[in-house]
This record gives sequence, C-alpha cells and structure tokens, in this order.
Amino acid sequence: MVVGVVLDVGAYVGIYSLWVSRLVGDGFVIAFEPNPIAYRWLISNIELNGAINIKALPYALGDEIARQRLYIAGENIETSSLIMNHITKNPIGRYPIVGEFVVPVVTLDYVIDKSMEIVGRPVRHVDLVKVDVEGYEMRVLKGAIGTLERGLVEKFVIEVHTDQVSTKDVIKYLGDYGYKLDAIIHFDHVKDMVYLRLRR
Repeated sequence: MVVGVVLDVGAYVGIYSLWVSRLVGDGFVIAFEPNPIAYRWLISNIELNGAINIKALPYALGDEIARQRLYIAGENIETSSLIMNHITKNPIGRYPIVGEFVVPVVTLDYVIDKSMEIVGRPVRHVDLVKVDVEGYEMRVLKGAIGTLERGLVEKFVIEVHTDQVSTKDVIKYLGDYGYKLDAIIHFDHVKDMVYLRLRR
C-alpha cells in the first residue's frame, strides 16, 4: 500500500476513484465530476463503499474560472463533454445531445492554492493526476501552469481524445515542464492513453 494523493479529473461514477482509494493508505483521492447526473452516482458509490478518503467535487477543470455548458450525450452519457462536436461528430459514434447543464469550471492551480477551503486539507504534492475529460485535456493542463512550474505533480495518466487534442501536443506541453513519456497505448485512432512522469 502506498500513501499518496491522487486527483481523478473526470471521475464519472467513481470506478477509478474507488479502486485507487484502496491503494493510497492514509492519503486521499480528489474526484472531479461536473455532470450532475454522474455526480449523484459518484456520491452514492462513495457512500455505498464506505470510501471516507475520497473527496468528490462537482467541478470541471479547465484553463479559467467560469461557468460553461456541459452537453449530455444520448446513448453514451460517458461521452458528455464541454465540447459539443466531440459528441455530435465523435469518431466512435455520433450521439445526439439530450440535454445540457451550466457547470462550474475551475483551474487545477485554483484548487491547489485554495485546497484548505475546497478540499478541507492542504495539497502540497500530488502523486498522480488521471485525466479523462472528453477533449478538454489541454485546457486542464493550461489551467495548471503554476502547479507544473512548482513540480507538484509526480505522474499523469491522460486519456487523450484525438478528435480534439493532439497526443504530441500533450507530450510536448508536459515535456516543457520536465515530464518524460513512460508509455502510450493507442485505441483505434480514437484515443490514446498517455503515461508521463516528472524527471527527478
């Protein structure tokens, strides 16, 4: 068991958050999920599993503090996104938009800097940030400039949705802050799982 802090950005119903919550020992997980429907399921799953070391937050992460429309995908709610054409022109399947919510967007820098107020405890170091945000990956990273400059995040696992974001751009962007690529897993020219770690 490893003691640590993990951020699950785009937690959906909490499958990853719940799994990793068993591995962080006395550490904790911060789960971000802006979709109000999924957020209710996330909270229920945390309670059903007695996972007291997960803090769920109903925010999207991006590159500014704002309120934005989150588009809800029909048939596959997991592909709901802040980017409309990621749903309607998705290479996996073109889904109808069945609803939308206006949701709060904050930056990772803001969450780290205000962690006592937002999370209820200080966040001085993050062992892992997992990002699955349906095409909003670069916006999340651009909202983390201060965090990246201070070297506060040890590792990233990013699901890059290549209809919206270039995997090379993600790798280069984080490379400029001292991250090296560990691995890429390709999924049918639709998305890449990218694993990076901070050079020490």
